[in-house]
Order: sequence, then structure tokens, then C-alpha cells
Amino acid sequence: MFYSISATLVPMIRLSAGAFFALTAYAAVPSGQPNTAIRYQNPAAAIRSFTLAFGPGQWLSLKAVKNDGSTFQLWIQNPVSPRRYIFQQGAEAPREYRHALSGAAVLPSTVEFNGLLPQSQAGAVSYLGQPYESSPPEPAPWSLPNGIRAVALRPDLLIGPYSNARQKDDTRRWDGSDYEMVRFTRDDYRALAASGINCVHVDDEQAVWADSFGQFYWGAGKTLPFPGMLYNPQYLGPALFIDEPAVHTRDFILRPRLAKDPAFRRNITPQIAFKAFQDYFDDALGKRAHSVLDLPQVNLFSWETMPDTAAFQLSRSPNVPEAFVFEPPGRIGARRTLPEFNMTYGTQFAAADTRVLADLIFSFLRGAARLANKSWGVSIYGAVDRADAPLWLTRAYDLGATRFHFWDNYQLAAVPFSEYTALSRHLANHASSHPDRDLAGLKRAAEVAITLPPGYGLGHTHTGRGNLWGLPELNLERTNSAGVTYRTVMSNFFLEAERLLNAGIAFDSLWELPVLPPTGYREIVRIREDGKVEVESAGRRT
Repeated sequence: MFYSISATLVPMIRLSAGAFFALTAYAAVPSGQPNTAIRYQNPAAAIRSFTLAFGPGQWLSLKAVKNDGSTFQLWIQNPVSPRRYIFQQGAEAPREYRHALSGAAVLPSTVEFNGLLPQSQAGAVSYLGQPYESSPPEPAPWSLPNGIRAVALRPDLLIGPYSNARQKDDTRRWDGSDYEMVRFTRDDYRALAASGINCVHVDDEQAVWADSFGQFYWGAGKTLPFPGMLYNPQYLGPALFIDEPAVHTRDFILRPRLAKDPAFRRNITPQIAFKAFQDYFDDALGKRAHSVLDLPQVNLFSWETMPDTAAFQLSRSPNVPEAFVFEPPGRIGARRTLPEFNMTYGTQFAAADTRVLADLIFSFLRGAARLANKSWGVSIYGAVDRADAPLWLTRAYDLGATRFHFWDNYQLAAVPFSEYTALSRHLANHASSHPDRDLAGLKRAAEVAITLPPGYGLGHTHTGRGNLWGLPELNLERTNSAGVTYRTVMSNFFLEAERLLNAGIAFDSLWELPVLPPTGYREIVRIREDGKVEVESAGRRT
């Protein structure tokens, strides 16, 4: 009898110098007969002993004792496909974590959960990177703890700002100056929770407050009970996202070289920009593989302003980035951007239809999440057209987004506290009125995929005017290797998107990547560099 684990490789975990552990397809959680327990010991490890107890109905409990005598304990029903999950830190009341809508068990997400359980392989047992010796099984009548506190969570609806501080005076500033920030108090976290915000940044003291209000939280880590905090589903880890890798590629790799290399300015192409992005992203991803606690996170997302890069980013690792969250560039807004699209590409989008702009951008996010089987979301920045923000949030929710964030500092990029709490209430009320989302179905809602050559896209801050990557050296009048202007290629994309939007046909937009080919669509529309549009349907290409 044993609890088998899926064949997915768990990222490396390091808990002490030289102690590494990787779960393989052949490892399994140790098991035993119901109403028995097995004690495991390693006096040299950070956790000197732990006890596994087994109950009827595939119940398993783990009680760990650290070298300082402190304890933590968890109870899980069916480790392979958990139905219930209960955790207790020390003498605190045990908590059962459940999805607020479905009642399903909510598990920790910072690191691969299987890696937090003991593993038995070839007769040896390891736990958190250390070997343990076992005692013979002993009788142990099974029971769940008394006084279990229920914690209802929404892992499918994470809402929150970046900072763990608020503006001292959140009156809008238009002069480019910075806001003075004041650290969040306990009452601030209570106010955030009341507005629907359930994903917050914390320091060690603030973590206790967020935890008490039933919020997901990230940051902190210096004094939180380690490794017990990793078993708490509310704790999301010391970091939460990878910051703007495409923008960083442009600003720190491409622009410095363009400034000093005339030949590079003459010869740069979308493909060269894409290759630089590949190299930068993979290097940045490697550097983010371990957090400040030297633990690899599997729930990091990419917070990024270039939506066309979503498919590439979500294709790069089995785990990270776990999601792609679009942050609108500073000057974007339906009343500005859609008329610019019309003038630049010959389209006839309704000049102030926020839904059209949102659907066009979200098509890149949903398509990437669909093919990579990951998640997506949207954030609101201070310089985004304020009239667009409410619909951006609710439209993203209706299309299947699970992450909603706000940037709350740095001059015009900041959304003031009173504004983002109002927007959060708006989103939370909408979600409460529309609770029944079929996320898997929404992810696969598109009938058609439009693909672009890698490196082509919407641009950046001047999205409506089209410089690829936001670089004047990649302006729309330049020609590609086929002698076709970038304007022609991108005009074909926008005209196809307009056709589908007008017809009411849901579509995804993607880079044409060998590692993430578009599959499962009724029709694939390929925007080619030779200026032509290729349509594939029912196995035929036109």
C-alpha cells in the first residue's frame, strides 16, 4: 500500500547546505495501515523527527518536530488527489483550507506540494532534502483535531496592489512627482480585505495581520516559522512576479547597443529583438529559480507590458512563469488607442469601445494560457485611461482571468489607494454576481487563432502608433527580409482581428512558435512576413 505521485519532476529544493532533493517518477509518499503510525528521526536535520499517522478513507497526517522543539502538523485526505487539507502551526487552532465557491481543498502553492511530503524510494525515506530512519509501525487510533477553523479562499481570483504601503495623500498628482508612502497598518489590511483585496504584500509583522484576515500574502520570510509557513496555503512566497522581462530586454540590452552601434541600428530586425529577448528571459528565469530563502517558487508570474510576448514566456518552463499578467503601458486607452489603430492600420474600430481594445489585447493572454495550460490576468496602472479601468477588470474576469493587480507607486504609474480599493470592490461585486465560471471552458473559448511571426507585436507605450518593441529603429516603414513593410504585416493582423471582432467570433492571438503550436482551433489565420495571410481550416491551407 502506498500513495503514488505523478511523474512530473519537482524543482530542486535546498533546506540546508549540501542537502538537495528532487522527486522522481519512482518516488512515493510512505504509507501504512489505517490506525497505525511510523516515527522517523534524523537528529542532525532541521526537523529532528516527524511522525506519519494513517487513517481510514486515505487520510494521512504528518507531525514535524524541529530542533527547537516547535511543531507543525498537517492532515490530508488522499495525497494523490486531495479532498481535504488541514494545517496547524504549533499550538494555534488547526485550519481547514477550502475553495470559497466549490469547497475543494486548497493546497500550498509556493513550491511543488509533493516536495513538501516525505518520499520513499528504493527502501529509503527522505523529507525536505534529508534522509530519515524509521521506527517500526505502532498502533495509533486515528482522529482529526478538535476546533478546526474553516478558511475560505479564492485562488481563482487574486486581487491586490504591489506595495505594503499606501500614499500619505492619495490625491492624484500630474506633475511627475512621487507620492510619499506610509506603511500599511492592521486597519489598512482590514480595509483592503473589506474592499475585496485578498492578495497582499507584507513584511513579517504585517504577515500576521493578513493571515488573520484570510488573505493570501507574499514577502516577509525572515521571522515566519520555517518551513511551516510553506504548508500554509495563504503564504505565496517571498516574491510574486518576474518584472517586465520584455521591457528590460529593450531598455537594458537593445537600446544601449543601438545607441553605440550604427551597424546594429541599420540591421536590427524583429527576429534579432526576439532572439535578444529569448536570451535575456532565460537568463532572468534562471536567476529567479531560487528565492531569498533559496527555495524555488512554482507560482511566480510575469508582470509584463508587451502582451504579444505571452506565448513565449508561458512556454519556457513547466512551472515558471505560472501566469502572465498584462500591465497596460502608460498612455493606453480606448479613446486614444483605437483611433490610432484606425489611422495607422486602416481599421475602423469603434473609437471609444473599451471592450474592443480589451478583447484585442486579452486575445494574446488567453491564447498563451490555453496552449501552455497556465493562467493570465490584468493590472491597472495610474496613467491608464481611468474610464477604461472598471471594464478592463470585469471583462478580464468574464474571459477567464484569475489575477488582478494594481501598481501603486512611482509618479504617474501609481493608482492611489482610494481608487484601487474602489476598483477592487467593483470587481469583487461583479465576481460575486457571476460566480459560476468554467475556467477550463473559458480558456478554450476561441474558435480561431491568429498567429504573428515572432518579434512582431503591438509596440509599447505608443501602442496605437506601432513601433515594434517601442523602438523607433523598428518603425512601421522599415521593410523585412521579404521586402514588405512592418506596417503591411501588422495591418494584416489588425484587419483580421477586426473581421473576427465584427463577426462576434472569439479568437486568440499568438506568436508562431514551434514549441507552442496552435492546436484545437477551428481555423488558424497566419500573418506571414511576405505580406500574405494564410488560412488553415479542416486540414486545408489557403
